[in-house]
Amino acid sequence: MLNLAHGVAYLANAPKDRSACDAIGAAMEDAKKYGNLPVPMLIRNAPTKLMKNLGYGKGYELYPEEDLMPEKLKGKKYLKK
Repeated sequence: MLNLAHGVAYLANAPKDRSACDAIGAAMEDAKKYGNLPVPMLIRNAPTKLMKNLGYGKGYELYPEEDLMPEKLKGKKYLKK
């Protein structure tokens, strides 16, 4: 119970900003605008041999440097720091 009280007090005193709300709003606008975009092949799951042969997940890295957004959203940043 005490840990919960500490967490509440910390969050109540933390600086507030709208960046998370703005990011969610911008992402929702893009979802409405573009609909369901295809997931890049690099990060698709390949549970079957056929999917592996089609290139799903080929070259996957856990923490890649490249942008993994769909083509229409490449370079888009939602959360402004």
